[in-house]
Amino acid sequence: MLLKRRDSTSSDMLEMASGRIRERLLRMEPLRGAGSVGAYHAIGSEVRTAGIIQDILDAGQRLLLPAVAGDSLVFRAVEDVRDLVRGRFGIMEPKPRCGAGTPEVLLAPAVGVTIKGARLGYGSGYYDRYLRLSGAVSVALTLEKQVVGRIPEGPGDVPVDWVATEDRLVRV
Repeated sequence: MLLKRRDSTSSDMLEMASGRIRERLLRMEPLRGAGSVGAYHAIGSEVRTAGIIQDILDAGQRLLLPAVAGDSLVFRAVEDVRDLVRGRFGIMEPKPRCGAGTPEVLLAPAVGVTIKGARLGYGSGYYDRYLRLSGAVSVALTLEKQVVGRIPEGPGDVPVDWVATEDRLVRV
């Protein structure tokens, strides 16, 4: 249901909301002070990240994007779109030659989220497994209409530290 709701967002509305989220992130202290930032290459109706990625690079921060490695995510440094290749799920990810790194702040996609930090992804648990071990400050990027009162949580779920929508930036 939440994915269907997000998928029903018009392209224009998604671009506008993504721009507002980008503006909020520019003022977010943990992100501004980070030496390395993990982001994602948006697909489908996810919050658009191209502008955010450019902001990270323009700020001189180390940009790390995820690549699937078995059942895990590995974050690799990216300096240019030429460093990307279509990965296992059809998502653009860094080429294997890109150096691995650990983000200080990690921007994560979300199908849904609660204001208390419970995040619903696509169900594979990649981000949860990564966050459990990384120690990164995590920020779920989502549309305001994807913020719900409750999300079923399992033992492997890891809450995010921040929720960023077009209307608000909330520290959990």
